[in-house]
Amino acid sequence: MSRNLFFIFLTIILMIIGCSQNNLTTNTFTSSVNGQEIYFREYGNNNNPEILFIHGLMGSSTSFTNVAKGISTEFNVTLIDLPGHGNSGLEIDFSIDKLTELVDEFINKKYTKPVTLVGYSLGGTIANAISEKSNNKVNSYVLIDPWFSNNTSTDSLAFNFLSVIEKNAKNSWATNNDSINYVKKMNPDLSEDQINIISNNRFDYDIKIWDSSVQKGTLIRNLNVPSKSPLLLIKPAASLIKESQIKKLSKNFLNLKVQAIPDTTHMIIFEEPESISNLIKDFIK
Repeated sequence: MSRNLFFIFLTIILMIIGCSQNNLTTNTFTSSVNGQEIYFREYGNNNNPEILFIHGLMGSSTSFTNVAKGISTEFNVTLIDLPGHGNSGLEIDFSIDKLTELVDEFINKKYTKPVTLVGYSLGGTIANAISEKSNNKVNSYVLIDPWFSNNTSTDSLAFNFLSVIEKNAKNSWATNNDSINYVKKMNPDLSEDQINIISNNRFDYDIKIWDSSVQKGTLIRNLNVPSKSPLLLIKPAASLIKESQIKKLSKNFLNLKVQAIPDTTHMIIFEEPESISNLIKDFIK
């Protein structure tokens, strides 16, 4: 009897330890860039390999909720809110250069061991820009349908057109229910939880991000010395990234792997979170 009680007690202790290791913690980081504060969430085990997630335009740290859940038992996961998104205010010029400087400083001050950088959409643009800085604390990169442009007049017009649509929509919302209805029309196949995540992010972000020069920084620059860091590019069937841009990345990264996921759109992190989690785990291992 006493032996059974011992094993029951041991099981309970292990469960408590497991839960404590994966508990969600929240914090803020104050940058030297205009004193910009960055909110971030972290969960997993500090003894595990580090992963930093960077969300896209009109998203937040919650955008990766379902993806991060699939890997938090094997990795220590950090998810940030970019300026003007989630719980982070907007104190800086919302440009690729300033966002890159900010995230680069966050990486240098937070991490004492190598980290894998995962960026989705705009977050992928920022992750790529950080690779240009050759940050030695980043040992690998995952870009999920990153947002790049060739800085042509067509690219500029497309961004301006999108900004008008999104600003008009946001200005017309009186409550979060209006945002929910908007998101449902965009993709009615998403789950209720996913719709709530997207609608909350779209309702809460700072509309002033559209009055910035962020689009002009989305050009892929040619590196003088190609990076040896491994790069995984996750590409949906209906993707933002063009083949010509993939060729540019292949010249900048000697170890580039492209993984396409069929029957997906730019909303891939919501459509196939489990597939993305597995791809990231396999890539890092």
